[in-house]
Amino acid sequence: MKYGAAALLLLALVGCARPGEKKAERAVEELLPQYLGPAQSYTAKVKAASLGALMRGRVRTVTLVGRGVQLLPECTVAELRVDAAEIEIDKNRQSLKSVGEARFIARIEESELDRLVRTRRPKLADLKISLRGSWVSVRVTPEIFGYPTLPIQVEGNLLPRGGGVKMDFEPDKARLLIVPIPKLVLDFVAERINPVVDFSSLRAPIRVEKAEVRGGSLLLSGYLPPESVNGLGVGDRR
Repeated sequence: MKYGAAALLLLALVGCARPGEKKAERAVEELLPQYLGPAQSYTAKVKAASLGALMRGRVRTVTLVGRGVQLLPECTVAELRVDAAEIEIDKNRQSLKSVGEARFIARIEESELDRLVRTRRPKLADLKISLRGSWVSVRVTPEIFGYPTLPIQVEGNLLPRGGGVKMDFEPDKARLLIVPIPKLVLDFVAERINPVVDFSSLRAPIRVEKAEVRGGSLLLSGYLPPESVNGLGVGDRR
């Protein structure tokens, strides 16, 4: 009976914590559009170690999922997931006091990646970005000494640069051996198109660690520096 009573008490405490978690979830969902950008929808899942911890403003984990997130003016991310741990909230100021870790996965559709690059590089003739198998493919008609040449298509990968803030296109050298392309032309493509993605202007300064093409989409994974979210509050517009 003693152990049964303890279990019932634990269940009661967990049940009491849930309304507080729901309130925290609504606050997080209100904050996200200001920090990550407008979206079709945001959902948050908050878990606290106990009712007491929640009352002190301490949350064990937060999972955020945004769909149709306008992360950049020229690009809407199909899905953005952020998993944060060991969060402390300043309840008086309604702000994030500290975050232990925050990691993300973003999925960008082929059409959005193409629109992003073409919007930023409007002067490149016949520019087209596509995702083929596990490769990023760039089609363009280079200009050499001011004269247009024949259209070319180069496949490669996106690699993080600048501490993960920017993504550069790097042609795959093994595939270029099959269809040789002069270095002058490759230099033209790289110089005109890079960086393919630039997150340096975001209020949420994400750091990309890995980019891969999977299922016709570009998947970016990485982290948010804890110091970038500390002190951010509802209504804050840094």
